[in-house]
Amino acid sequence: MFLRHLLPMPAILLLSLATLPAQAVQTCPAGNDLVTPNSDLVDNADSTVTHTRTGLMWKQCSEGFSGALCGTGAASVLSWVQAQGAALIANAENFAGYSDWRLPNKNELQSIAETGCYNPGINATRFLGTAATPYWTSTTLPGDQTKAWLVDFYDGFSGGGNKPAGLNVRLVRGGQSGSFDNLISGCTLDVDGNGAQDALTDGLLIIRALFGLTGTAVTSGAIGSGSPMRTTWAQIQPYLNGKCGAILRRKSQVKSCRASQPCGRRRVRPGNRNTGLRRSMPRTGRGLATR
Repeated sequence: MFLRHLLPMPAILLLSLATLPAQAVQTCPAGNDLVTPNSDLVDNADSTVTHTRTGLMWKQCSEGFSGALCGTGAASVLSWVQAQGAALIANAENFAGYSDWRLPNKNELQSIAETGCYNPGINATRFLGTAATPYWTSTTLPGDQTKAWLVDFYDGFSGGGNKPAGLNVRLVRGGQSGSFDNLISGCTLDVDGNGAQDALTDGLLIIRALFGLTGTAVTSGAIGSGSPMRTTWAQIQPYLNGKCGAILRRKSQVKSCRASQPCGRRRVRPGNRNTGLRRSMPRTGRGLATR
């Protein structure tokens, strides 16, 4: 796992974009692997979306928006405490017939980040009008009770912010929330699924993925003997992403983002560096980033 930098974020962009659904045209560089395809996200036709990999049910619209295409209303830009209150309101209203809505923890929220795209870094077909800005999670930063984790849906990276700051909110219910707290849900180092953890095969698969390789460059000569469950990159990447709490970022994505501006690094306008927000990115922009 690569170490991460902590970078400041511009308050003007944060506040201006948080009040409207995302208007920019989403960019999905050619060749990038989509980690949240439509097939994994079921539109329940009741303003909720179910992520089949996790069992989590999400409100389709960000808080403050409703209606067709999430086009009615304005974004609720909330502090961390107010975000918890939004869940209480949804439960009192029995939204979509459920009364167990909550603010997602860091790993839950990052599980719907689409790292194959940016601006916004989410499945824009299922989660309509999502702003390319940070969203609160319920997870407090270790060692600092005044800050909580956020996920920036510009590109799906995570960071930390002061709890009084105003951010967007998306609520969740159900699923495997307990296992998400531990980052691992059914994850073992038996990457190829042949029933054995082998450094010469499973270890090689992980190392190649960490170095940004994809396709047969990962799997060639690295699949164990017996009856492995996962033998192709198309099977291995979702396992590492969905089960092991990792995001595999392809070289092609990094190059495409850098063509104009590095992924997730927007210009900081003068006078807006002390926002109380910090974000974390892989040092090289590739390999594994924790979910």
